[in-house]
Amino acid sequence: MKLTSHEKTILELISKHPDIVDSPSARKLIAKQYGFTEKTLRNRIGDLKKYGIIKSSDHSSKGVQKIHANETNLMDIIPLLWSMRKSIIKNQLIIIVITIIFVFIIPKTYTSTALLMPPTSETGGIGSIMGALSNLPFGGMMSQTNDESLSTIAILKSRTLSEKVIKKFNLIDLYGVPNIDKALMSLSDHTKFEVEDEGTISISVDVNTEWLHSVESEETAKNQCTDMAIYFVEQLDLINKSLKTEQASFHREFIGERYRQNLVDLKKAEDSLKVFQENHKMVALPEQTLAAIEAAAALKAQMLSNEVKLGVMLGALNTNHPDIENIKKENSELSKKMNELEYGTNVIGYKKSNLFPVLADVPELGVELVRLKREVEIQNTLFVFLTQQYEEAKIKEAKDTPTVQILDYPQIPQLKSAPKRVLILIFCIIITFFVNVLFILYKSEKRI
Repeated sequence: MKLTSHEKTILELISKHPDIVDSPSARKLIAKQYGFTEKTLRNRIGDLKKYGIIKSSDHSSKGVQKIHANETNLMDIIPLLWSMRKSIIKNQLIIIVITIIFVFIIPKTYTSTALLMPPTSETGGIGSIMGALSNLPFGGMMSQTNDESLSTIAILKSRTLSEKVIKKFNLIDLYGVPNIDKALMSLSDHTKFEVEDEGTISISVDVNTEWLHSVESEETAKNQCTDMAIYFVEQLDLINKSLKTEQASFHREFIGERYRQNLVDLKKAEDSLKVFQENHKMVALPEQTLAAIEAAAALKAQMLSNEVKLGVMLGALNTNHPDIENIKKENSELSKKMNELEYGTNVIGYKKSNLFPVLADVPELGVELVRLKREVEIQNTLFVFLTQQYEEAKIKEAKDTPTVQILDYPQIPQLKSAPKRVLILIFCIIITFFVNVLFILYKSEKRI
């Protein structure tokens, strides 16, 4: 069949763009590019189908998938977007202008920051007691952790301090909230307290300007965030100082009570040692014991010597001889003295006061004396320790030195911390472009 030049042109378009056979959207794009109407192109394709020259599935045999009527591929979208470029550029410019106006009227945020040195644990008090106990056996098993930085953060985040700040700067009106609970939530959103990697503590306070703000509004926000940061630091010092003074007061009372009890215990231990020494004539037990042993040895030697003499006399003299009687009497008295040294009793059976300790009681007396002296020594050591602690506690309770070391004092900010205008503008341009593309595709499909 002989085709007209127009039909040949349509056939060439079909060979180049097989999608136009079944896709109205593709057919519309191609018709617009080549100066046809979609209807004309559709009719010519219909004629070619009648002639049997083309079929709806011809292009699928070439590996091209059939496109649904409401779908478009990338090659279809690019010409469509190019044809609508003026509209896209116009919309983008409008959004850019609106965004610029928006970022210049939205509230600015100014931030003032204070940097504090990490608190250090003070000597004395509970810390010194734990330090002293750590020198004892198994003292290393006790925890030595004392993280005061976390305590500082807890004070800064406390409701007590937050309510003081809200009342001081009338934040209920500034944040436009109905009650103090809402103001607490808003204040929490505008403050940041954290421990830095270096161990320092940062206090950051944000204050926003009004919408469509003036220069005066910006200056007010700058000054207010600085004043609030300074107030946080001052109140932190006052609260921390109050807590430490209260702790020192409790510590002083406890140490004072234990100190007074120690005085009683020390006097009791000293009196017990004194009574023991008086009852047992304990001037110097080792020396007295040595003297008693030497005396007992001398008595025993004399008794043995008399027994030898008595044996010699009995062989040479009559048993009733006066010398023999004298030696027997002397040995009897020496035996009594030996008995007194060993057991501390005379022949009648009662204890007799003596300058020498009773040899039979020496081990028990030695143990008792060691115990009494040890108790006195313990109470003396405790007395020295408690006296030192008691004086330190009284000094701590009375002192009024700052507890916060400021590394960087809060300064009036010269630059805003938010909003990031360039990022907002770029974000709006990207979002607007995609919205434009989707809107154009939607309108294109709707027209079809």
